[in-house]
Amino acid sequence: MHTQAMPARDAGGAQLAQRFRDSALSFSRPRQVDMDLLVRFGAHPILVRIRDGRVTAAERPAAPLPSCDVAMQASEAAWSRFWQAVPDAGWHDIFALAKRGELRIEGNLQPLMAHLQFVKDLVASPREVQA
Repeated sequence: MHTQAMPARDAGGAQLAQRFRDSALSFSRPRQVDMDLLVRFGAHPILVRIRDGRVTAAERPAAPLPSCDVAMQASEAAWSRFWQAVPDAGWHDIFALAKRGELRIEGNLQPLMAHLQFVKDLVASPREVQA
């Protein structure tokens, strides 16, 4: 059984961003997805470039306001709860987080909705493995 080296609930924003980056770099699906997704973990952003269904880059943006198609922002605590092996009700999905005011989604919603399952799977990819 595989578990993360650091429990998500104890991780700070920088550690969460690094955990997401590490997971995202190996993420791919056989889909025609081309988009730039900015994900913020508190004050720690990661810009994910997706080309042909494969993450080609996941880095801290060089500019303070990077260009992207879609941006998602949540607190460190919200991401930690979302990434639990079995999240509590209301913490299991990006739209559930948005509904409870824990996640903000901004930008061009067309690529998000066109590739919704891809994006949901990508942002959930660092989820803890159930023991």
